[in-house]
Amino acid sequence: MTLKRILATATTLLLLTAGLLAEDNLPPTGLIVRTQPPGAVATVSGELTVSGVTPVLFQQPLIGDYKLTLKRYGYETYKTHLVLDPSKQMTLDVTLSPKTRFKAVVRSLFIPGWGQRYTEQKTKGGLLTAMIVGTGVAYLFADHRFDDRYDTYLYRLRRYDSLAVHGTVEELRSAKQELDKAQDKAYDAENIRRATIGVAIGIWVVNVLDLLFFFPEEHSTFSVKGVTITPSASLKDGSVGITLTKGF
Repeated sequence: MTLKRILATATTLLLLTAGLLAEDNLPPTGLIVRTQPPGAVATVSGELTVSGVTPVLFQQPLIGDYKLTLKRYGYETYKTHLVLDPSKQMTLDVTLSPKTRFKAVVRSLFIPGWGQRYTEQKTKGGLLTAMIVGTGVAYLFADHRFDDRYDTYLYRLRRYDSLAVHGTVEELRSAKQELDKAQDKAYDAENIRRATIGVAIGIWVVNVLDLLFFFPEEHSTFSVKGVTITPSASLKDGSVGITLTKGF
């Protein structure tokens, strides 16, 4: 009995060792996503949706068509489609394109606030867009009001000219007072209309200058007294850290 037990134990140990060796010899699986620079939020969406911060290894059983989205502050969003096989490992290296001042300014030349939203300044961008829309609505009201006041002025002017030929002195004096009032109201309405145009131009100019002189820099890299501080991450051990750079 003792010999049988020894043989059975040895056989079990051999099988376990063979199984472990077989597992070690299996090909690597999963999806590795690396970006330059690192630190982008990677989202893989399809039948399942998983996300992580690059560099990242997705070991979930992902199979079939998936969409990969990479987002990082200060960089263009990257999107692509992947066909994944859970039995194979896929590595994807992506160099992200930085957002530029030129692209932001061009957007805001068309619609104030669009460039700010492009640079992820959503509150400022929304405020600028709301201001230009509000100014546009105010201009429409001011323009309609001016048209009404100007039409009234033209009517009073025609009546005054008619009374100058056929009317009495008293009628002419009364018509002149009404004409002057209509002219003043039309002049005030024109000034208000011009003011709304000036405000709109001012918003447009401020909106562009904001991007030219205050284009947001990348938040994850910053400088303190000449020392540049950049966060870093490692896929191998899952560690994070910072890199200090000093110019001489």
